[in-house]
Amino acid sequence: MKTKKSAVLFIFVSLLAPSFMTLSIFAQHKQKRKTTRQKRPLVGSGTPQSTKPPLQCTTQNGGSEEMTYLVGASKLSREEKNRIREKWGVLTVPQGETERAKEIRKQAISYRQAIRNKITKSMDVWINANPNATAEEIENRRRRGLERIEFKSNKINADNEDRIRQKSFDWRILLDVGAVMNQGEGCNTCWAFATTSAAAASLQKNYLEIIPLRNYNFPDQITGELSSASNMFGETGLSRSSAPFVQDLLNCMPIKKEEICNSGWHGRAFDFMVYKKGMPMTSTGGMLNGGDATDRREYKRGQKFACQPNGSFVKASSWDYVNSPPDKLPTVEQLKTALVEHGPLPAPIFYDECLANYKGGVFNEKDFGMINHVVLLLGWDDAKQAWLVKNSWGEEWGERGFAWIKYGSNNIGQFAAWIDADPQSAYDLFSN
Repeated sequence: MKTKKSAVLFIFVSLLAPSFMTLSIFAQHKQKRKTTRQKRPLVGSGTPQSTKPPLQCTTQNGGSEEMTYLVGASKLSREEKNRIREKWGVLTVPQGETERAKEIRKQAISYRQAIRNKITKSMDVWINANPNATAEEIENRRRRGLERIEFKSNKINADNEDRIRQKSFDWRILLDVGAVMNQGEGCNTCWAFATTSAAAASLQKNYLEIIPLRNYNFPDQITGELSSASNMFGETGLSRSSAPFVQDLLNCMPIKKEEICNSGWHGRAFDFMVYKKGMPMTSTGGMLNGGDATDRREYKRGQKFACQPNGSFVKASSWDYVNSPPDKLPTVEQLKTALVEHGPLPAPIFYDECLANYKGGVFNEKDFGMINHVVLLLGWDDAKQAWLVKNSWGEEWGERGFAWIKYGSNNIGQFAAWIDADPQSAYDLFSN
């Protein structure tokens, strides 16, 4: 009887075995297809990649858009995410900054109005001092005055309007934007690097604007060919003069040593440069903002020393946020206009492990977290639909310290700000 039951069981199992094998093969095939669909090629890398899945980040556009950038690590664990935050620190928007921005804008508008009043008064003085001037001479004088008002107060001229309309723009062609530096692990001083670089660039830009344009012309933005203006950036030009330097700013601002790596804001730095002591100048003897030089000052992570800039202080004339209210993301057109009219902009951005591990391409993660880092906005490329930025994480990061960030990605530009160095101060500084 037992033998008969065993025989029946054997026959039953034998009949079912092909069905189980078929189900197993079908499940394996389905899983393989699913895995294949999940693989996404690296876009814009320029060279074919291996058959391995691309390096992943947490958000990656929520799956709505393919990555157009490379990262240097696979999907990070919670411990690794914490390590990234601890490595670079976190920028925090000061409480009440959006409301304070209203007063900042009033002051910027008041400064522009003072320029208009000064130029208008000078025209009246000239007319009174020249009672025999012809109607044509008076009209020419008044027209030139109005042109000065329009440019000095509104930063509008034909060159700027042309640049705003260009498909691509890069301040590195026109100015020395300084060497890429490293703020150091665990120290949130990105705001100080961005503001000193912006101030140094503004000094150069405003110096070029005050000298006779018939003798010095801007380099051609399209071809990159340098005109006579480039001579001022050579061995005997601006690169041998003074510029704001990050360590001197940290030394001189009213910020405690123990707070240097944990707090700070680019707007507070601009306040210091415009309304308080000014831009602390450092004689570099070489490249601006801490490049290779024999007598440059050193940046020391988390350190504070006596406020003794070897180039004294130079007051900036005005600053403001690009947008009002500043917590609202500016449009692409607003950022382009501010870039051209005022020079490189400190621009906050939200960074996470994806941006921290960025290696190249156009960063298009579109993670809209709260801004926690500041980079320096230098230009744009409409073909890439991206901003060109300079970071303060050393040349090992990104494309030798620079990056392309897609328009609007990761809230780039929220609380972006500009600063204007005083043109006459810039002229006096570089002409001595």
